[in-house]
Amino acid sequence: MTMVDWLLTEQLVGIFRDARAKRPELNAELIAGSPHGEEDVLAGAGTAVRIATSHGSCLVVTPRRLARVVGEESWDLVVLADLVGYDWISPEMSEKVALKDAHFDRLYLYPRDAPPLVLDGLGAAVYPLMTFLGRVLEFQSQKVMLRKLDDDVVDTLARCLLAATRGPFFRDDELVSLCGRSRGSLEVIFGMWPRMNLAAPDLRELFVCLDAGLRARAGDDPRAWNEWLGVPPEKLQAAVELFRRVSTGEV
Repeated sequence: MTMVDWLLTEQLVGIFRDARAKRPELNAELIAGSPHGEEDVLAGAGTAVRIATSHGSCLVVTPRRLARVVGEESWDLVVLADLVGYDWISPEMSEKVALKDAHFDRLYLYPRDAPPLVLDGLGAAVYPLMTFLGRVLEFQSQKVMLRKLDDDVVDTLARCLLAATRGPFFRDDELVSLCGRSRGSLEVIFGMWPRMNLAAPDLRELFVCLDAGLRARAGDDPRAWNEWLGVPPEKLQAAVELFRRVSTGEV
């Protein structure tokens, strides 16, 4: 169980318990020891919320996934680690205003590398569910992860991006072959670092590729390496490995 699991378990229980206290008729209930929960999270106790939708189906929300339930079976609609955003029909979203009254309890979920997912008929449970999804996105992102990365690791990873983007190590075509990204794309990532979704698999894979490519050329021009990286190759490798472990929840 990762730290994010613990944080999200606490949030899931707290958010829906408070919502139910304010609105006893809420169409959502906490289920301890649910067969659709996570057995390795808090011993499977209190880790699932069951939402009864207005069209008769049921959804189950856990610290790790959102699933649809039919009878005794459930299947994942989205694994929360893959969630990169959500949207609610509101007056502020002008293109959806006409649908607001009819579908106030509809959510659009945006999984990574998958089409948007529409949840409807959520009733009043849409409000605590939105609050929980906001926590999911927050805790999976930089606030939690940066606490696990020392400042020198964050700086080393920034130097890795800078060296690959602006240094003399790769031609434009070599960058594309190495990591599938243009120099301009890497410039954008460098400019955002580390204010971004650090849990994104694409970012993790990018660092692994850049680390391997840069270390393969460390001996070609030691002066350039020292100028752009400023750390021994093994320290770059260690920083990228730590980032990989943190971003996958291993530590």
